[in-house]
Amino acid sequence: MKILYIGKEGTSLTGAGTYDNLLYRELSKRHNVTLYEQGLDLGQDWDIAHCSDLKHLTFTVARQLRCPLVVDIHDYYWIRYFHFLCLDFPLRFLIQRYRRIKYRLLFRHIDGIILHGRYLYDRIDHPSKYLNFYFGLEHHAVSDRDWDNRENLLLFVGGDFFRKGLPRLLRALPLVLTRVPDAKLVVIGTDVFYARLFATWLSRGLPVEFIYGMPRESVYELYARAKALVLPSEIEATPLVISEALIAGIPPVISDVGGHPELVIDGQTGYLFKVDDTALLAQRLITCLTDRDVSERLVKQGREFFKPFTIPKMMEQLESVFRSVIAKAGTRE
Repeated sequence: MKILYIGKEGTSLTGAGTYDNLLYRELSKRHNVTLYEQGLDLGQDWDIAHCSDLKHLTFTVARQLRCPLVVDIHDYYWIRYFHFLCLDFPLRFLIQRYRRIKYRLLFRHIDGIILHGRYLYDRIDHPSKYLNFYFGLEHHAVSDRDWDNRENLLLFVGGDFFRKGLPRLLRALPLVLTRVPDAKLVVIGTDVFYARLFATWLSRGLPVEFIYGMPRESVYELYARAKALVLPSEIEATPLVISEALIAGIPPVISDVGGHPELVIDGQTGYLFKVDDTALLAQRLITCLTDRDVSERLVKQGREFFKPFTIPKMMEQLESVFRSVIAKAGTRE
């Protein structure tokens, strides 16, 4: 196929950025792929165009394309306003309203939408949507280490600290320290300056290190030092970081929201907790830091769960979506 690929400019350390880089590489191995760079690209004859994230799609691109357009959607936060503790909630409210209008208008120009997870699929309304749950995982890129050689280290990986529930984690950390005094939390991710300042202030007196941006390879190396990934999100879709953690040998402790239950079976491949249950969050983290047998069992079963998430499987399903969208577009002409 001749494919025009529309991705994010520059390097992204988010899960969607990982997917974007992987997808472009793998499509280029199998098809004649051109990375969109300028308006002249839009007027050429392509079999299909693929935008790896709705956030990257502009009205100019959507209107001027002369071929079917497929778009990935990685979140649902624009559907309605979700309130949680943060300094910029008025701005978030306005952005949510803007994106809701913008995306609904863009939907008119999109021929197929790919959604990664049933929770997301059930909330996005489009006449041509596809559930492509399997994202490809690169096991060889992630380091592993025996449990005894790991530190009592908790990892929080991801930007947008307050949507991802960092204040809740900071409230649970003192409870963890009563049982594991040398426990430490490392927060890896970027956020706006005022959110970083507020998060730093909330963590005062606690063993917390903030790393504002880190090459993905270094993040993978840090996985090998930790004993648990913690993601107490207020709202969430299906974050890639959960599967990366299990591959690296650390169990995830995550809130029971959004698409999280699709990625973790509580007590079997990790732990889920009700988002407002700080005591249970602390208890689960203590278990991961102190109980080798439980941790290794969770990791083993989690890795089995993610075995089908292979690059060939992802590409097989994606190409099936392409063929379906092209066929539907042909019947309308």
